[in-house]
Amino acid sequence: MSGRLHPTDAQAYWMSSKIPNDQFLLYCFDASTAAVDVVDQLVSNARRVPELGIRFSDAFGYPRTVPMTVGPQQVITHTLPEGTWTGCLRAVAELFARPVDPLETPWLIHLFDSVSGAPRCTGPALVVVLQISHALGDGRAASSLARQLFGERDFSVPLHNPRGRFRPVEFITQSRRAQALERSLAADTAARLIPPQSAGRKKIRVNVAPAGETSIRTVVRDRAELSGPGVTVTVGAITAVSIALSNYLRLCGDPVPELLGAEVTLGKSGPRRARNHFRNAGIDLYPGIVDPLERAKYISAALRDRRARADHPAMAAEALASEMVPAVLLRWGIRQFDPTVIPDTVTGNTVVSSVNRGSADLTLGGGRVRFTAGFPALSPVMSLTHGVHGIGDMVTISVTSSASAVNDPDVYAGLAHDAVDEMADRLGRPV
Repeated sequence: MSGRLHPTDAQAYWMSSKIPNDQFLLYCFDASTAAVDVVDQLVSNARRVPELGIRFSDAFGYPRTVPMTVGPQQVITHTLPEGTWTGCLRAVAELFARPVDPLETPWLIHLFDSVSGAPRCTGPALVVVLQISHALGDGRAASSLARQLFGERDFSVPLHNPRGRFRPVEFITQSRRAQALERSLAADTAARLIPPQSAGRKKIRVNVAPAGETSIRTVVRDRAELSGPGVTVTVGAITAVSIALSNYLRLCGDPVPELLGAEVTLGKSGPRRARNHFRNAGIDLYPGIVDPLERAKYISAALRDRRARADHPAMAAEALASEMVPAVLLRWGIRQFDPTVIPDTVTGNTVVSSVNRGSADLTLGGGRVRFTAGFPALSPVMSLTHGVHGIGDMVTISVTSSASAVNDPDVYAGLAHDAVDEMADRLGRPV
């Protein structure tokens, strides 16, 4: 299985040398089985997944995917000195400093067994972490690959019409079409038919470069505590993040900006042309609205506005035109990127990335999956990020932070738990 990497995925691959962007998908199984006893099963399952049997190869122009031999070398068993859930999280956070090399293998599996104190587990837990290059897939694609690692059949959406050779005439045609639609977008925005572009946010204490220890925490809760009539899991979780971040700023003695915001991921509409099929957008978090349900209503409306703008034909045309850019120009642009240059404003004060990882019918080592988690990467102006990942009736809000932004991650995790309690209490009361 080989071919040219789509420009969007090539950009993710090249940018990883500037800002590491590996994904870490955590699955916790209620199982006492030793890690070494499930290696063969995971390798066997991985060999049946075509997308896991490739690596990248640098070439003239865009990189290529080439076949790769899948074997036990891609499954790493870890021994935890403490053997606790806290120790497991610390060990997973340490993996962030060791990104994969997609030229050798774009993914690895990490196994931690005999983990005591894991949420929702009745005894020792078996924890599996899929570390995967972002160039191999976005959150939805990576989650599909993970499910296949545990034996599920492939239900992923195939790539549609991946990029071919550069054709100057087609590039000019698509560029002109994109320019025309851009003028249409501007006119629709002026006429208030389409919401305006989201404004930049003033930086707060968490919008600093990561420094010191990186920590991760998980807030594992029932789906019903975050969702209800008119409130999706994503909206409920973003509302909880809004409450927790506002309270954290107050605890630190900082003012809470009226325009506090989050950078969220939105799946693109239309056929999947690349392994990464999403865009980022900034939304308001409405910290001034006290009632959680009322705040959730406004956050839901903000997400609808961002999707409405993202679905304008101009966005698809712009993306299609960008696919035509010669590799040498795209790579030159990435080489000019300087991650040490700090912008005056940010798209969002924190990141919230939400993915539904399906039903809780996955098993490994004789145990069932209890919850799943994920940890969006930190960046030069983002030292606090949130992942929202559901499986079955469990939803996990994962928190990744740097000591430069959050000096006590347990305090912030406690605020996140309290925020979910507020949501659950309000969802359980009549409007």
